[in-house]
Amino acid sequence: MAVEWQGIPAKYQFAVQQLANQHGEQAVTATVTVTEGPAGLTLKRAGDTGTIAYHTPADLMRGVTLWLGHAQHETAFSVAEQTSFDSVAVMLDVARNGVPTVTNLKAFIERTASLGYTEVWLYLEDVFEVPGEPYFGLGRGRFSQAQLHDLAVYADRFGVTLVPAIQTLAHLQNLLRWQAFDNVKDADDVLYAGKTETRAFLKRMLTAASAPFLTKKIHIGMDEAYNLGRGKRLDDGYVDQQQLIQDHLKMVVELTQELGLTPYMWSDMWFTIASPTHTMYDESVHFTPEFVASLPHVGQVFWDYYHDEPEIYKVRLKQHKELKQSLVWAGGVWTWAGLAPDQSKMLASIKAGMTGAKAEGIKEVVATMWFDDGAETPLSASWLGLQDFIEYQYHDTVSPTELADAFSLMQGEDAASYLLLDDFDNLRPGTVNTDADNPSKLVLYEDLLLQRYRQNLAPEHLAEHYEALATKLTQVTVSANSAQTFKFYQQLARTLAAKVKALMRWRP
Repeated sequence: MAVEWQGIPAKYQFAVQQLANQHGEQAVTATVTVTEGPAGLTLKRAGDTGTIAYHTPADLMRGVTLWLGHAQHETAFSVAEQTSFDSVAVMLDVARNGVPTVTNLKAFIERTASLGYTEVWLYLEDVFEVPGEPYFGLGRGRFSQAQLHDLAVYADRFGVTLVPAIQTLAHLQNLLRWQAFDNVKDADDVLYAGKTETRAFLKRMLTAASAPFLTKKIHIGMDEAYNLGRGKRLDDGYVDQQQLIQDHLKMVVELTQELGLTPYMWSDMWFTIASPTHTMYDESVHFTPEFVASLPHVGQVFWDYYHDEPEIYKVRLKQHKELKQSLVWAGGVWTWAGLAPDQSKMLASIKAGMTGAKAEGIKEVVATMWFDDGAETPLSASWLGLQDFIEYQYHDTVSPTELADAFSLMQGEDAASYLLLDDFDNLRPGTVNTDADNPSKLVLYEDLLLQRYRQNLAPEHLAEHYEALATKLTQVTVSANSAQTFKFYQQLARTLAAKVKALMRWRP
């Protein structure tokens, strides 16, 4: 038994067969005719025949996965979906001491393609090879030029564009710890803006970061550059931060133009600098025509992972539109706050952000997967969040039931099991962990002899909470793909329960 696929473009035959093998093709007997059509995705089955009408390669990959998901249990169905965005990307942070292997990245590309994502951004910082710079990414698990090219070609076979995301100003503390880069260093994490040596260095970096990829799109970072001009640059004379970042951006954009690249950047520093209180995304900030005219053309990526009210996103997107640049909204899968994903905050913020982005006519969105503090949350725990994010591409609203159905149909996973991971840090199940509290992390790392959080943790009955969670995690229904992840979380819950008991017994 197997599905006979007819009409698959030659370029995507390998990808379709790969996804079909992974999503139960052998359990289905049918002939499926695939055609390219107008915007959207239509799936049908009537006994041993079926059809898929798709518009983009992303629709095709999703269509194959979704068709097979339905076909496991239904001999007749008709499904129609419409898209809301031109591009739906996922940004994978590989620069926080959790560098995936090439094999694992290929599996990640396949799975995101199967859901309908159009792009994967690799957040690299210094985790890539720059020819002639032996200390660039030394000891950090950097990817070679050949490896990145292999990944870009592989992604293209699945209709996915692999995009480099680097830093050209701040967040470079791992690089700047080496004396080899003292001549381009301002503060511990920021490049020296305005130096000839910095320009030459950035050209080498941009060339190396873009050369292996098949796209001209590149993300140049520029976020959270709070120490700009406050290190060695200050010793050489004070220059206003806004002037420094504007001049630096113009120089970086000139380099991208020389290389034929299309740059995007994080937008937060424009608001932080312009705010009287130095507050990120200050609602009082508005941009003058003179300031807007001074900016070079660079796409602005507005990141906000925190709010659960669509109106907040609408207001901030309107502010961004004053910049007169291409605009992307970036939401978060909340893989970075602790040892498990903050599922409740993820669901609330994605719903609000996607609703606001649609209302404001935004056409490019990206789901960010940061892995702060050493990638403590396993990448494999993120799949419910990625399912939720992509469902807003194909549906106006996404109810808990609709998300659970899609997660089961397309990934063979149980949403209720993944939602249990929220209980590691959400001590009030059924509510949203609004403040992104992470008691599991406090408990795991608390020192028995030098306790700092005893008074905070004692009233919460955490031993009972984690014992109950451990029991629930032994009763989950999970696929073979996620069995190891949930075994880890079962052991983590037991460990946390035991650690709490030890903390409460021991009185320093």
